[in-house]
Amino acid sequence: MFTQPKSPLTSLGVLGGSGAVLLGVAQLVGWSLTPNDAAELSDGLKGLATSVAGIVAVIGRIRATKRISLTG
Repeated sequence: MFTQPKSPLTSLGVLGGSGAVLLGVAQLVGWSLTPNDAAELSDGLKGLATSVAGIVAVIGRIRATKRISLTG
């Protein structure tokens, strides 16, 4: 376990964590596609997307069998 490296792009932990960070930042800056879309986009859906990304990160870390290496 954790003896062979893998790319960060194949890590659910890295992808899920990155998704959570990006969605959180998007919410902070008032992310919207158009003014009409922004009016219709609920905070609940943003929270749900952030939660799902966080869950993916946790599941990825639990299931991990290889360490992450930037050099592959």
